[in-house]
Amino acid sequence: MTTPGPVGDGTARDPERPVPVLPGPPPHRDDAHIPDVERRLEDIVSTIQEFAALRFDARAPVGPAGDIVDAVSAGVNFLGEELEASFREIEHRIADRTAELAVATLELSHRALHDGLTGLPNRTVFWDRLSHRLDLADRRTTGFAVLFLDLDNFKTVNDTLGHAAGDQLLVQVAWRIRAELRAGDTAARVGGDEFVVLLDDVATKEAAMVVALRLNETLREPYEIGRHRQTATSSIGVAVGPEDLATADAVVAAADAAMYAAKRSGRGLCVLYNEDRHGRAVRVEVDDAGGR
Repeated sequence: MTTPGPVGDGTARDPERPVPVLPGPPPHRDDAHIPDVERRLEDIVSTIQEFAALRFDARAPVGPAGDIVDAVSAGVNFLGEELEASFREIEHRIADRTAELAVATLELSHRALHDGLTGLPNRTVFWDRLSHRLDLADRRTTGFAVLFLDLDNFKTVNDTLGHAAGDQLLVQVAWRIRAELRAGDTAARVGGDEFVVLLDDVATKEAAMVVALRLNETLREPYEIGRHRQTATSSIGVAVGPEDLATADAVVAAADAAMYAAKRSGRGLCVLYNEDRHGRAVRVEVDDAGGR
């Protein structure tokens, strides 16, 4: 029995005869370079995959033949250059926006903790620093003092010269207060024309009063507001701690009570808090936006 041959073949194949190996295409034929073309196409696919992985500096090799595969490779390389340039631009824009956001965050943080007009710390910062100083009272050999300042004729300046002039006066008052303090002290604006000062380190009540009197004299000097020369006095209450003042509210309330005693005594004065004269200190509510 014979094994049938291929269709159209009239002879049977001898099963013992080896199958002949067909020679490859002659070099002059176009399909002679198919393996090389396949490798180059694989390089192109690999390069595109690298693009997908955001490695835009990848490039596909371009051969010397100048055929269609080389044209594709050149196009892929051009796309890679464009993608790389776009990616670098996006990176620069992200870096710029990140820097802008950092600046904006710092600005918002500063605004949240400082008075927008004078630039002084606000009530939140002052109460935090005073509370911290109270916590350190047992570990410090010296005391501290709080000064509560209120301008005596601020309403008159607002009514006669206008609110813009009043704002200029407040800015100058804040600058003078800050100039009189040491590095460890804190001044804050806590109301329309009300300021508080924390003297971080005072040896005695008399030393605190010396600072208050010096500050009062500084604030009494005339102010240049536009074309006007304006004077303004301040009433200052002084509370020295810790003594029996256990909380920040109690310390500020004591200084506030002494300040009102100064106003009742004729204004432009400094008064040291004394519980026997001014009553027991109670919590005082102060609004950053403009008063009590």
